[in-house]
Amino acid sequence: MARILLPTDFSEAALNASKFAFDLFGTTGNKFTLVHTFLKPSFDNALLPSLGDFPQREAINRIRRVERKCRKYAGKVVLGRKVSTGSLVDLLNEMDQRKRVDMIVMGTQGEGNYGRVGGNTRSVVTGASAPVITVPAQWQPVQVKRIMLAYDGGHLERTAVKPLLDLAERTGAAIVIAHVRSTKPTDDVKPDRGRIKELFAGVEHSFVSVQGDDVSDMIDQLANEGRIQMVAVVHRQLGFWKGLFHSSKAKRMALHISTPLLVLSQ
Repeated sequence: MARILLPTDFSEAALNASKFAFDLFGTTGNKFTLVHTFLKPSFDNALLPSLGDFPQREAINRIRRVERKCRKYAGKVVLGRKVSTGSLVDLLNEMDQRKRVDMIVMGTQGEGNYGRVGGNTRSVVTGASAPVITVPAQWQPVQVKRIMLAYDGGHLERTAVKPLLDLAERTGAAIVIAHVRSTKPTDDVKPDRGRIKELFAGVEHSFVSVQGDDVSDMIDQLANEGRIQMVAVVHRQLGFWKGLFHSSKAKRMALHISTPLLVLSQ
């Protein structure tokens, strides 16, 4: 059974991401949980004692409405709810620590009073302990036939790529491993083809090599040209991707890439 967390800010973009998750994983035998965090008032007005509870009551009512929309779309599905105060990424990691989470699926943009969702997306992409899929607001239902792994040439752990392999097995998708090379020779890393062959044995895959300066633009272009339905990247702290998930590029990539983006932890 796969456990999938669905952060929601009650926007259509978040609902769209939940629909993507239902389509990708299927509802049979899997458990989904809608997750929302809200800001708690810093003080209570003595003349309005119930004011402090209003954000929580409002969040619970709204997440129930989202649940009804999800059930209308997905039909029979195991779908829970979690509402809490504080940091979204901290809550997601706490839930992952208590009971292992297979995937977090969330929208890249929100609306309404939860305007900081762009920041939340970035925080989750960079700080979540579980793999994350970000889904653009313009996503339309389509079968996932090809997944592109944007690869920096560094060492890959089997645990890091396992979620990708599981998705490929689940969907029957082929994996295109795109070695994204830097134009700076000092940053370039030669890939271990033998290791790649070993890791992806039993899964239909191919290998290509590209070169350029702007990683996010290259990934987006490759996805469009290669009829890719999902892009995957490995979140590293060092090496060629240093700064990618700790700068404006991370936000731009998560918010504007044209296909769903799977971020693998290593």
